[in-house]
Amino acid sequence: MIQAREHRPAGEVPALSAEELRAALASADVAHRAATVVGYGYMGQQFVKALQILGVGRIRVCARSEEKLAGLRGMPGVTTLAGGVDRLDVTPEPEEVAIVATPTEILAAATERLVALGYRTLLIEKPVALYADRILRLADHLERHGAAAWCAYNRVAYPSFHEVRARVRQEGGITSCTYTFTEFIHRIDTAQFPREELARWGIANSLHVMSMAHGLIGLPARWSAHRAGSLPWHPAGAVFVGSGVSDRDVPFSYHADWGSTGRWSVEVHTPVSSYRLCPLEQALRRTSATGDWEEIAVATFASEVKVGVAEEVAAILSPDLGRFIPLVSLRDAAALTRYAESIFGYDAR
Repeated sequence: MIQAREHRPAGEVPALSAEELRAALASADVAHRAATVVGYGYMGQQFVKALQILGVGRIRVCARSEEKLAGLRGMPGVTTLAGGVDRLDVTPEPEEVAIVATPTEILAAATERLVALGYRTLLIEKPVALYADRILRLADHLERHGAAAWCAYNRVAYPSFHEVRARVRQEGGITSCTYTFTEFIHRIDTAQFPREELARWGIANSLHVMSMAHGLIGLPARWSAHRAGSLPWHPAGAVFVGSGVSDRDVPFSYHADWGSTGRWSVEVHTPVSSYRLCPLEQALRRTSATGDWEEIAVATFASEVKVGVAEEVAAILSPDLGRFIPLVSLRDAAALTRYAESIFGYDAR
């Protein structure tokens, strides 16, 4: 049995249903805010789209490639800068937020550069870094400079997550949880990723579903882990099973077999019913052991942008909204990464 280094229950965040969250987002007024997005690959594009949907008045986009930025030129309220974060030399507006969407290997360094420029509110694309110690060093650095930052695990901003979260509180809370993180390895183009990122794929990718599960039940406090097999690009293993208890005393178990036919899912149970997120964007409910799973209608705010992105961006722009969307702090991101290092058998440095 492995125990987390700290036993620190996460603070409870007020729960909104998906419909209540959609209404809150629709009424949010962030037109006076400004934002800088660093990196304009797929996720950078999603962040910019979310900012525009939310009505942010001034958006600055910094990317390495002039070509990638071409489509933004002439858009009202949008300015661009090519050459990467090292070329960025601006003084941010008061309360201007920064969103870091660079390749994984430079997320932390890009964040430090933005803090040096004066940014004090930041959203950093997941996983922030591939090592827990690097995330903790970044958290220490930001705290010394009075900056606040969150890791963009957007599954904790999914409308389905919020719908289930609101419902389980009305039913006496979660009594147990199980989740799966089997990867669709046949869809992974290994040529597109650095070798180190592939070798730590559990942190680079599988933590997405773990962040959702532990967003519902609390961070892992104690656990036992077992693994077997391997892949040419992931020598640490291909089968992962285990169980534990969260820092809110919720028992949980997990399973993944990357060579088989599973997929990502989260299932939680209350004294009244069971809930299943599979796919994670969808919420299902069952109220008896012999009953069928029934889909719950889940209201969404902006279907044209990647699920959860507009919600997490709104949370850093509006403190009022941020009260209801439990974004992952850097220290909690480090705790999740430390947990992943343990269950996947990775070097922790």
